[in-house]
Amino acid sequence: MTAEETISQIANEVSACTKCGLHESRKKSVPGDGPANAEIMFIGEGPGFHENEQGHPFVGLRESFWTSFWRRQV
Repeated sequence: MTAEETISQIANEVSACTKCGLHESRKKSVPGDGPANAEIMFIGEGPGFHENEQGHPFVGLRESFWTSFWRRQV
């Protein structure tokens, strides 16, 4: 199985998961974004309001935080 296929499988599992209470208020699943061959991965605690609305991780205030953080590192 390729990395892309693995990520697709994980996304399908996340969108159908009911193992915890997050599914009760889920509008869009948030399995992740980015290239399948990335060298680094950030894992968040759970989707917040903006992530749930948009279906993407680290948006809204979290996006501002990470954008600011990485600008300071460069």
